[in-house]
Amino acid sequence: MNTPDIRPANWLQHPALSGAVALVAGGGSGIGEAAAHTLAAGGVRIAVADRRLEMAQRVAGDIEHSGAKAIAIAMDVTSQADIDAAVARLKAEFGRLDLLVNTAGVISPAELESLDLVEWRRSFEVNVDGALLLARSCLPLLRESEIASVVNVSSLAGGRGYPNGGAYGPSKAALISLSRQMALEWAPLGIRVNTVNPGTVDTPLTRANMRPESIRDRESRIPLHRIGQAGETGDLIAFLASPAASFITAQDINCDGGLSQALMAQKFHANA
Repeated sequence: MNTPDIRPANWLQHPALSGAVALVAGGGSGIGEAAAHTLAAGGVRIAVADRRLEMAQRVAGDIEHSGAKAIAIAMDVTSQADIDAAVARLKAEFGRLDLLVNTAGVISPAELESLDLVEWRRSFEVNVDGALLLARSCLPLLRESEIASVVNVSSLAGGRGYPNGGAYGPSKAALISLSRQMALEWAPLGIRVNTVNPGTVDTPLTRANMRPESIRDRESRIPLHRIGQAGETGDLIAFLASPAASFITAQDINCDGGLSQALMAQKFHANA
């Protein structure tokens, strides 16, 4: 059966996106900020949620300055009260929710032998529990949408260990698994759920946790010979969230400049 492609040439201008509403958790900087801007350019109204209200306000202001509609919300994904208040504010402001983008996360570098158990639990509380609490609270609104989609941002670390990785990789691996479970359970409701796994991306979080020499070393290992830009991952998130990806669900997709394959090649040659 040949199904005609009815999508517009520019996927970002999909008519179903015009007037749609997205909640971007962790949208105050980095990848979340980039995804918010990309979606806004497609006519999506944006709720920028961040633990740091001033950061969310800055991003929402920039989006409004570009001619799109946005609001800023203070939200800690580990707080059910914060999440409930954020969803209530979003519903009062926009009356609907179509796209949920969760980029909120924390990194706690350490070796497992010396990792404080409090930090271990904090990583899972933010990176995994927060994603579940937020998605469940958004579910009543998402199930009313005809284009409902959830995109969780994990990490390349969710599929492989690395030195000084601590709880970050294990928690991101759990997020990938959680997303697959959501996708299977919510598919009958018409809700797609996917995960994006960035490699090394130039964000404030990366700069705070990697020394310049470490970044240069990483660049030398990436086939494209550079780290990624937040906008590149943001574009992938926006694509997966949009109706242009209407037959994609339960997937985790790397956005890493080929780093994952380079690591596999290095391991192969080391064992040859």
